[in-house]
Amino acid sequence: MSNKIKGNEYTLSKIFSSDFEYHIPGYQRPYAWTAVETGILFDDLYDFFQKESVDDYFLGSIVLIKEEDKPYAEVIDGQQRLTTLSILFSAMGNAFVTEKYKNLCKKYLQEEGNELEEIPAQPRIFLREWDQDFFNKYIQNVQLKDLMSKDPMTLKTESQRHILINCKVLSDKIADAFSEDEELLKFCKFLLNRCFLVAVSTS
Repeated sequence: MSNKIKGNEYTLSKIFSSDFEYHIPGYQRPYAWTAVETGILFDDLYDFFQKESVDDYFLGSIVLIKEEDKPYAEVIDGQQRLTTLSILFSAMGNAFVTEKYKNLCKKYLQEEGNELEEIPAQPRIFLREWDQDFFNKYIQNVQLKDLMSKDPMTLKTESQRHILINCKVLSDKIADAFSEDEELLKFCKFLLNRCFLVAVSTS
């Protein structure tokens, strides 16, 4: 087995596809991005989207332990961005009026599976075990109304509080920025096709 380190640039549509199955190991620090980091990420993306009609946006890199031909990936660095981008896709799915667009956004949160290709239906990202059920129930299944009715102080972990607060931040920013599905759809296409991450991986 080779221990060679490889780095490849991928669009977000590829990052959140069946090519990758992300697992956050228990030794990693919890999800810790605050409303400040989350707001900055959205504002930077939205500002670029408004000003640039052709250029691509680089979101940095993630570091994975991953065998080349297998989707399973242990996330060494990049948990904060992958989790926050998942929250963003969930918030966009929730904001769409058109049911088709809601369901398309959910594709980047949940692998719907393909029995013929032996691809199981499952979440795209697995957070640490004590936060994954919460994340799957509300974010990956786009149950944001139920999530945002909760009092952050009643949640079990700091990560869950950050997930709730950041979901509110992104939902509010999306509501302020987009009044119609057509404009939000353009932004969603920009994210998926013109925003890139470099995945650095080794087996």
